[in-house]
Amino acid sequence: MFPDLRRLVPTRSVFRGSGAARWSQRLAHAMSWFKVADSRVIYAGAISREPYAAWLTTKAGAQAIDSVAKGIGFRLFGRARAARTRVWRELADAARSEEGRVALQAAADLYVSTIGGLAYAEGLPRAVVALRRLVLVPRALVATRARAAISARLAECRAFAGRPLPECDFLFEAALAEVDAAVRAARPSIQRPVRAADGWMCVGAETRFAWVDQYWSGAAWSGHWFVYERPREALSRADRKAVQRAVEELQTSLNTLSRERRHALVKVAAACP
Repeated sequence: MFPDLRRLVPTRSVFRGSGAARWSQRLAHAMSWFKVADSRVIYAGAISREPYAAWLTTKAGAQAIDSVAKGIGFRLFGRARAARTRVWRELADAARSEEGRVALQAAADLYVSTIGGLAYAEGLPRAVVALRRLVLVPRALVATRARAAISARLAECRAFAGRPLPECDFLFEAALAEVDAAVRAARPSIQRPVRAADGWMCVGAETRFAWVDQYWSGAAWSGHWFVYERPREALSRADRKAVQRAVEELQTSLNTLSRERRHALVKVAAACP
């Protein structure tokens, strides 16, 4: 039996519901927690405020601030404003601390490691180019596995572990989204790959193809990564062109997949260890 589809896609996002659309729009324009340098995703050393500001517009964010505000005495400009400022300052300080920087870099490494690890999963569309495998990995599937790993790693960090649960939920989810966005912003290609784990590299991204129902995954996790086995030596120009053609052919082949077939492929891949 296939596992329940609801367990295969991201369902714990703290940005769903009221304000979720505004959060996604703001986040798309302000990705600065991570960057790609020398083909590797690197934590920038500090978190930008835009994701936090967008989270405040959600129900979860508003409730978290209300809870903090209740413990604050009279403030000339209001307790809610003071609570928003306090929470942001403490989160930003934690993310700049030595432990925070190490933990957030580990989050980046875990995300790209998940991409590489899923390249071995059965059922995913693939091709062989220049004796190496090219595999298509759904982003929703990556997010599902990476979310658990990133949350567990960040929860081990003392700088974050003492924060209230809603703030941790925000921070962990935002870290996941920001790492993903950093890889997309790098516009990976066979000429400019982003290094994954286990000898794989990301050579392409697509963000619109619907693998699973967006009710479960959220619109932010549509599409997929194209990952290619990293060669020991530089590819020839002919091989690079062959990889690019294979990427395009794999993408075109998806047009023939029915909705049921897409779901079945994701289920088979998700069932693999």
